[in-house]
Amino acid sequence: MIVRDLKAKVLVFAVFFIGISTGILITNFYTTRVASAPDTASSRVQRAERDINKFYDYLGLNLSQREQMRKIGEDCRREFRQLRAENKPKFDAIREASRTKIRALLDNEQEKKYEEFRRKVDERRKNQDSDDFYRDGGGPRLD
Repeated sequence: MIVRDLKAKVLVFAVFFIGISTGILITNFYTTRVASAPDTASSRVQRAERDINKFYDYLGLNLSQREQMRKIGEDCRREFRQLRAENKPKFDAIREASRTKIRALLDNEQEKKYEEFRRKVDERRKNQDSDDFYRDGGGPRLD
């Protein structure tokens, strides 16, 4: 009788344990695969604002300090944008020179494939530059 009661208790515990473990695994899968789907620009902005406010709360900043932090962040982003604009022609020249050297190594078929590859990469880079606000400051926003 005691062995039978013990087996029943172990069985009930095992069923609950398996259920809890399955729930944890499904939740983890959902949050890492489904919920972390590619962000849109607006959701990144909202997440950044939420994270910034958490950071401000963590530091215990008052309203005046928060406004000063925002101003510093805006100034920093403006300076990064200006620096990037000033250096863009140099980067473009280096990029084009390296592409010219690569093209000289390739036969006609390889060059066609290379040009297709470059076109796709350049298009992706263009799209990232147009909607990626993180690049405006050279990193995560701190305001």
